[in-house]
Amino acid sequence: MAIPYEFIRVLEGKQPFFDESKRSPKEQAKYLLKNGNMTGMYLGACLDSCRWGSQTTVLYEMNITEMISFIRGWMRQNKDNFQNLWHERRIDELYKRFELPYINHESCHSNKEHTKTIRDCGGKLRCAQFEIKKFKPSFVVSYSTFDENAKLERVVCFEKEPQNPIHDDAYNKKTGKLLKAYEDDFNEYQKELEQFENEDKSFVVNDYCYSIISDKGNTLSLETILKRLTITPETMRIHCPGLKCTFKRLKQMSKEERWLYGGICFGHDEPTNNLEFEFMDGWNLASYTQKWYEQLPHGKSPWFDKDIK
Repeated sequence: MAIPYEFIRVLEGKQPFFDESKRSPKEQAKYLLKNGNMTGMYLGACLDSCRWGSQTTVLYEMNITEMISFIRGWMRQNKDNFQNLWHERRIDELYKRFELPYINHESCHSNKEHTKTIRDCGGKLRCAQFEIKKFKPSFVVSYSTFDENAKLERVVCFEKEPQNPIHDDAYNKKTGKLLKAYEDDFNEYQKELEQFENEDKSFVVNDYCYSIISDKGNTLSLETILKRLTITPETMRIHCPGLKCTFKRLKQMSKEERWLYGGICFGHDEPTNNLEFEFMDGWNLASYTQKWYEQLPHGKSPWFDKDIK
């Protein structure tokens, strides 16, 4: 692990750029965004003065959008000179090798036995292995899910066999015969089962893996870079105190959720609103920001994924 640059500065007898001793990191970030308080200041110094630290990581009380807004604020305050203010030292003076967090595997990350590849329209090298799957068309069920290895939404199909809806209580305990109230349900199940057994698997799906093997050389948005660098999940599962959902939570639920709610809190996904990185000072993050900016000339590197054309 590289020695934190702030530690190097201390060994060289340099003084901190900011006296933030009377402000928390969150208060310091707000302070820096006001009244030109970052004008003429290195981005590394600004980022290093508004973070929490541990022996191995740094943490910011910001989400990705807020971090991007902070960096844009620094650029606005230094609009005529910010390209000279990323860091006190050049990247090649501090690192033998420094790269953006590209995806770069030697083989398919989903299955190492996959061998086929394809280059998509955006220049990413993807796995082109596919499996031909056949289903009975009347019993196909599909759902949409985000594939982390492919970095895209995909539709997953499976075949759902009819399930017998009749349980033990549906039979007369003395005679063992099916109670009349359940006869229609049982007959419907029998029809579906017969159809299932006789139907051909004529619904064909080419199920491509499409996992990203490498996107090295592609232009990355700052949003993507931060997502790949942070070790903080975007959301955390929060449970209401006392098992039952609070009144505020109930009001936030949709009608369907309230209808299904059984009086027990099963948890709610809350944004974490923190960013934690596996390096030890803000100067390192400034170097990643510089590398992001310099991908394209004239400040054209995309801020967000949606900006990539």
